[in-house]
Amino acid sequence: MKGNFIIGLMICITLLILGIFLITNTQEFSQDNIGWNGSSEFFSRLDRHTTEMITHIPALEMKENATLLIIAPNGTWSDEEMRIIRTFLQNGNTVFLADETDAGNSLLSGLGSSIRIGSSYLSGIDRAYNNSAILITSPVQEHSLTSGVGSLVLDKAKPLTGGTPLIQTSIMSWIDTNNDFRISSDESFGRYTVLAHEQIGKGEIIVLSDSGVFINSMSGVESEYGNGQFLSRCIQYRPILLIEQIHSRTADQSGSGWLLRYIRLDSFIKTMIVLVSLLACVFLFRKRPPGFADIGSEPVMM
Repeated sequence: MKGNFIIGLMICITLLILGIFLITNTQEFSQDNIGWNGSSEFFSRLDRHTTEMITHIPALEMKENATLLIIAPNGTWSDEEMRIIRTFLQNGNTVFLADETDAGNSLLSGLGSSIRIGSSYLSGIDRAYNNSAILITSPVQEHSLTSGVGSLVLDKAKPLTGGTPLIQTSIMSWIDTNNDFRISSDESFGRYTVLAHEQIGKGEIIVLSDSGVFINSMSGVESEYGNGQFLSRCIQYRPILLIEQIHSRTADQSGSGWLLRYIRLDSFIKTMIVLVSLLACVFLFRKRPPGFADIGSEPVMM
């Protein structure tokens, strides 16, 4: 029965490790949230060899040929953080902001960008589902970020001003100033920008006015739309992808989530857990009281 004893312990170890990887939370945008409003699917696409989580803004110094992706930020940036990000941009890197709030406008202003996020949501007749806020948008200019992307479905995007438009709504869209999802007498149809870019020094700033494209329910929309392809373009846009985890809501976690995430990301720790568990198996097996058979058997006198 020695084999059964070892197999049982190995099953326990496997379940423990699986449990670490399956524990989640329900916080909106969190990369640990596997529900419809989490971003776990996007983060599962990332290549750990070319992606780095930025938990300290000074880590951007000396980075080259990289994209800094900022998803759904909240709070404010310090003057020193703004200075480092501006230098990062001017040195030829890219800042990609996905946001529809004043937090995004604060960052854009601090970086010297002319792009601004509007105050009201967009609605339109060209929609993916029975909701005028879930818009089908299309590229209007060739750019490596939109190459191969026929359309992009957004939920509650806002209009952008400034910069060069890359993706816009159809002409049957309007700024829904009263949030009733209907075209009112004081609202008018038009084509509105939802993705724009601008040169800042030697670098580029890209703004998407809907952070929700990165959540699970939007990243996995039907294949007839280009959301999946667009996310792949975001990941591959530069050789190195840096994901901001200081202000971004994708870093939100609860309880011991920080420890579990650290274990998931650190290969050395995962290896050590397995080795320590195996050593524990050996120790427990060798230390059984003499005179007893394997677990589950009757005592046998020696």
